[in-house]
Amino acid sequence: MSDNKDLIKRLNDRLLSQLLLDLDDPTRCTPGLYTVIRGLINDNREVLDGISKDTLDELEAKMASKAPFKFKAANGW
Repeated sequence: MSDNKDLIKRLNDRLLSQLLLDLDDPTRCTPGLYTVIRGLINDNREVLDGISKDTLDELEAKMASKAPFKFKAANGW
């Protein structure tokens, strides 16, 4: 069982790394990419503490600067 957890962790780490690389490539910055990233974050809410703060900050900054749309608070501010 432990081996499976290790494999899943490795896959998640590689996926996150690749998604960060994709955010650096303007040809890959599509709404679909942001949907995949949002899904990965939602699927892994319980392990967000295991993702380094630097990685999460980098991801947030890239998404905010390259999103083809603007993020807006739900209350309209």
